[in-house]
Amino acid sequence: MPAASPAPGWGPGPDCRGRIIELEGLRGIAILLVTIHHFWPDSGAFFAQWAPLAHLGWIGVDLFFVISGFLIGGILLDTRRDARYFGNFYARRMLRIFPLYYLLVLSMFAVVPTGQAILHQVAYADTGFVRESGSPLWYLLFAGNIRESITGVEPAYMLAPLWSISIEEQFYLLCPLLVRWLDLAALKRVLVALMVLSPLFRLAMFALFPENERIQYLSTIARLDNLGVGVWLAIVARSGAALPARALSVLLPVLTGVGAVIFALGGFDRTAFFCRVFGYSFLALYFYVVVAWALQRRGRPAAAALRMRWLVYLGSICYGLYILQRPSEVLLVKGLELLSVDIEQAGLVSLLAKTLFAVLVAHLSFRLLESPINRLKSRFVSERHPMLHAPRTAAAAPGPSPAMPACAGGEPPTLPVELDQPGR
Repeated sequence: MPAASPAPGWGPGPDCRGRIIELEGLRGIAILLVTIHHFWPDSGAFFAQWAPLAHLGWIGVDLFFVISGFLIGGILLDTRRDARYFGNFYARRMLRIFPLYYLLVLSMFAVVPTGQAILHQVAYADTGFVRESGSPLWYLLFAGNIRESITGVEPAYMLAPLWSISIEEQFYLLCPLLVRWLDLAALKRVLVALMVLSPLFRLAMFALFPENERIQYLSTIARLDNLGVGVWLAIVARSGAALPARALSVLLPVLTGVGAVIFALGGFDRTAFFCRVFGYSFLALYFYVVVAWALQRRGRPAAAALRMRWLVYLGSICYGLYILQRPSEVLLVKGLELLSVDIEQAGLVSLLAKTLFAVLVAHLSFRLLESPINRLKSRFVSERHPMLHAPRTAAAAPGPSPAMPACAGGEPPTLPVELDQPGR
C-alpha cells in the first residue's frame, strides 16, 4: 500500500502516522516533570522556595494521557477494518504492558510484605504494605485506581504510580469498541459527550464527597476528557484538514499565560475546587494544543528542541522510568544506608542521584526485558498498521534497534507509536 500524501498543515509525513520523534520528545518532557515531582528534595531553602513549581510536575500525567489518546486512537482508526483488529491490538498491548507491570506487582507483593512480616513478626496480611495497598487483585486486574478513588487512601509507596496505568488499560477496553462500531460522526459525538461527562462527574463527586479529592484525580471517568481530546486529535489528523498554524501560534502562548495565572492563584492545587472540577479540563485543552503544535511543526526548526537525542531517549524509556523510579529510589537509598551514606540531607545530590539511578534502571529494563519482548509484536501487525507506512523524513527517520541509546553513537531510537504512557 503506498503512503498517503502529506496532509497540509501537519508537517512532513502522511497524516502524522508512523514514527513521530517530536512526540517522543514531549514524552521525555512529561517523564522529567513527573520525576522531578517525585524526587524533589524536602530540605534546603532553595528547594522549599521552588517546591510548588516542582510539584506541579504531576501535570506530566495529563500530557501522557493526551499523547496516549492520540497514538492509540490513531492506531485503532487506521486498523478498524482489519479482520484481526481486536486480536492484534490486544496482543500488542499485552506484550508492551504486562511483562514489566506484572513483574513489578508480583515481586512487590511477594518480597516487601514477606520481609516486613519476618522483621516485625506479624502475619503477612497485617504488614503495613498489605494494609495500605489491599488485595493484590486490585493491581493484577488493573483496578488499583478504583480502590484508591473509593477509599481515598494511597497504596504503598512503590505501587502508588500504577493508577494511571490502570486508567489506560481500562481505556483500552472501551476505545477499540467505539472505534470499531461507530462511524466517525458518531464517534465524535461520543467523544464530546465523554469530554463533557468528565467535569460533570468531577463536580458531582465534589458535592457528594468533598473530603476525597482522589476521586477527581484517579477515577477513570474523571480523566476521560484528557484521553478523549487525544482521540479527537487523531481523527483530525486523518481527516486531511490543515492545522490552523496561526491559531496554534497564538493559542499556545495565550494558554500558557492563562495556566501561569491559574498556578499563581493556586488553581492547580488538586485539593481545591477549581482544580478538582475544571483544572483537569483546562490541562486537557492545553496539552491538546501542545501536541497539535508539535505535530504541525514536526521536522521543522521550531520543534528542534523536541528532537534532542537525550530527550527522545527519555521518552522512549518513559514507561519503565515511570513505574520503576520509586522502587529504584528505595533501592538506592537503602543501599547507601548500608554504606552509612545519607543522601537525603544533600538536596541537589539527592535529586541527581535518584534521577540518574532511575534512568539507569529503566535503561536496563528496556534493553534486557522490554525490548526483546517488544520484538514479538511483529507477529501481530495489521495490514493497515501505521508502522508499515512510517514516513522517512527528518522527523521520522529510520533509526537503529530500539534498544540503542542515544549515547551509543547512533541516531536516537524511534519506537512504535503505540508505546504506552505512564502517569503520576
